Amino acid sequence: MAQKHEVAILPWSPLWGGLLTGKYRRDQPLPPDSRLTFDPLTGFWESNLGPQFYDLLDLLEELAAAKNCTIPQLVLAWTISQPAITSAIIGPRTLAQLQDNLGAIEVEINDDDRQRIDALAPPGGALAKLPNQ
Repeated sequence: MAQKHEVAILPWSPLWGGLLTGKYRRDQPLPPDSRLTFDPLTGFWESNLGPQFYDLLDLLEELAAAKNCTIPQLVLAWTISQPAITSAIIGPRTLAQLQDNLGAIEVEINDDDRQRIDALAPPGGALAKLPNQ
């Protein structure tokens, strides 16, 4: 729709509040410094991040390793490679996170990458539903 009507999209939080950084792992406790340890939705996230979310993280880790980049770089590169996306609003907390995020401009996303990611996280779908949805 955005392309058809020549509207640009500027997504906010493409790393999904840190969930798509690779720090959260299947069957592992939450990292003590993560926002989910103090976020009021902690219980919500723990109970709603299921196998599909962790399958996606496994794929992102595999693709990032093959491209010699970090998971956040891969996710950001995927985001800005989408049609109609003009940029992305990122929210690094540290200089190291900012520097890592900026490395996304060097990562190339191809059609096979898109197809593999879309198979686990179909466009128009959601990996978790927020309360009251």
